[in-house]
Amino acid sequence: MKTWIYSWVFYPFVFSLARIYGLFNRKVRKTLELRSWKDFLSLRFNAGQPIEYWVHVASQGELEYAIPILQELNRRKKKVLITYYSISAQSAVGRLRADLPNVSLVVPLPHDGLGLMKEFVRLVKQQGTRRLLLLKYELWPGLLWECNREGIRVYLVDALKPGWFHRKLIHKLDGILSGYASETEGFFHRNVHVVGDTRVERVLERAARRTDELARIQHGNAERADVLVCGSMWPKDSDLVLRGIESLRASGRKLPTVYWVPHELDETEGKRVGKEFAKLGYKVFSWDQFEGREDRGLHLSESTNSSSNAIIVMKKGILAELYHLGARAYVGGGFGSGVHSVWEPALAGAIVACGPRTRRSPESQELRSRGLLAELETGENFARWFADRFAGGGPAIQASVAALVKEHAGASKRIVDICTEECDGERQNQSTHGQP
Repeated sequence: MKTWIYSWVFYPFVFSLARIYGLFNRKVRKTLELRSWKDFLSLRFNAGQPIEYWVHVASQGELEYAIPILQELNRRKKKVLITYYSISAQSAVGRLRADLPNVSLVVPLPHDGLGLMKEFVRLVKQQGTRRLLLLKYELWPGLLWECNREGIRVYLVDALKPGWFHRKLIHKLDGILSGYASETEGFFHRNVHVVGDTRVERVLERAARRTDELARIQHGNAERADVLVCGSMWPKDSDLVLRGIESLRASGRKLPTVYWVPHELDETEGKRVGKEFAKLGYKVFSWDQFEGREDRGLHLSESTNSSSNAIIVMKKGILAELYHLGARAYVGGGFGSGVHSVWEPALAGAIVACGPRTRRSPESQELRSRGLLAELETGENFARWFADRFAGGGPAIQASVAALVKEHAGASKRIVDICTEECDGERQNQSTHGQP
């Protein structure tokens, strides 16, 4: 009865409110349209190629955590269905099939009610799928109910400490696999494992694919210690950094070369920040000024004679590589809903700073405990942080990073091992007891 009320009463009510909000927010509107499932209800899966695993991500950010798992499944030749929630993930998940031949199907997750989820899970079960991996926090009541009904085992991987809503649904999960012991404290569940953070593997993989282009850029920066990379920046983060650089300037210190990368590719914000850097005496460049230039690094070197450089990067997909250029990095989001990923700059060997909101970021807590991250709230905090050359220097940082890698690398293999062994063990147990 409660399933029917949720699917046909509660969910339609929330959906109606979301549609009203979508009139004023394009991203919400497009996501709702994407998940209407009107083009997929007649979908017929390929029965000749059973799909063993189903992986679901909310958006492009969660996909970064899932890719190492997908690669491990590819090595084991396990067919995979991938679903996603947000329109922001559509293009990224669509490109997966070109690199991972085990990805059989990529489709948006249908709405959780209105009978759509029931129909979809039924089709998935017919395909032979017996395991669903949900990334980080994606717990939908209808999805869990239908998977439980169809006998599909559900695992929450890279799990975060649950909020009030998630705690009401934990009993529907077959297993919880987290990267951090601190994140498992709120999970009162029979099957919890700490396996490491898959984002570490993803960052290491991307770092291994650095290009010659980055070497040319780095040629323009004589000292990595004088380079600051600001990634995933929001306006409040930018204002803090600008105030901090102003304090550095007032104290007579040399100003750093700055690479500034916004969270959203908003040209208006990019122009605003560029003007503020110019007021501080910077020579401001846009990234596309040098796109494809062989002498990019040399050109930047020539410009440093009279002023420091600020490079405004309005381009997606290169931030992880840019972090390798600076000894310091500031990661945005810490004045909003929560700081963005700090693994990329930390594993690139940079000392990291961010705003004060890190409660929902276990990696931030871990880095802070090792002296690799500072939480800043004012421009004066920033100036002191940047001026500090850190006792121990490079070797101490490298030792801390090596310890992190040792603890977290191999997480994807441990996740797949656990899911495979438990599911196969259950099947053998059913066979022994004569159950269907």
